[in-house]
Amino acid sequence: MTSNNKTKKIFGNKIFLNISLIIGTGIVLIALVLFMLRIYTRHGQNIVVPDLQGLQVEEAKSLLRSKGLKAEVVDSIFKIDAVPGAVLEQIPKASNKVKKGRAIFLTIYSQKPQQIAIPELVDYSERQARALLNSLGFDQIETVETPAEYSGLVLSVEYKGRRLVAEEKIPAGSPIRLIVGSNTIYDSLSINNEYVVSPDIQQKSPDKTSKTEVEQSKIDESFF
Repeated sequence: MTSNNKTKKIFGNKIFLNISLIIGTGIVLIALVLFMLRIYTRHGQNIVVPDLQGLQVEEAKSLLRSKGLKAEVVDSIFKIDAVPGAVLEQIPKASNKVKKGRAIFLTIYSQKPQQIAIPELVDYSERQARALLNSLGFDQIETVETPAEYSGLVLSVEYKGRRLVAEEKIPAGSPIRLIVGSNTIYDSLSINNEYVVSPDIQQKSPDKTSKTEVEQSKIDESFF
């Protein structure tokens, strides 16, 4: 059999033709997928995220819209000396590259302070009450001692001169007053309320009057 006949036989084989067709089809599909993926992901068409920190939230939204991006406020934090509505943090960070239409997540300063529930602190020690209030974000705590049988225990919690009930909500970071018992003051007040009688007065008989007192009485009568 000549070499030409062998070549014709190989290429005339249906199995070989099917394998060749499958390989060719796979190559075309891979090339098509890569081409479509390149278009879908807008390869090389990235947008640089601007720095939004310090801008008002409306200004930040307007700037992002002009670049084909979106803004989404995900959290707000209250701070006394901060500008309400200003952007505190952004994700992704400034100078990162993102695709068009991407949402930029913003954390801003809140217009109003968060309301925090004050737990029941009566009969807690002052140290425990302070630690718990600090963990809730309260650091302006004043302690006022008042007479009580037991020292160092919280008798009440006050806000703006008003006694708080358990779980009542007040603005985060507000000044709070702890009314704490003091047995030192309690004992000192008890002593002050007692009458101390001098031994000289106790021994002196009310029926006996000194000569000096009689003379003073006579002088007073003669005066009138």
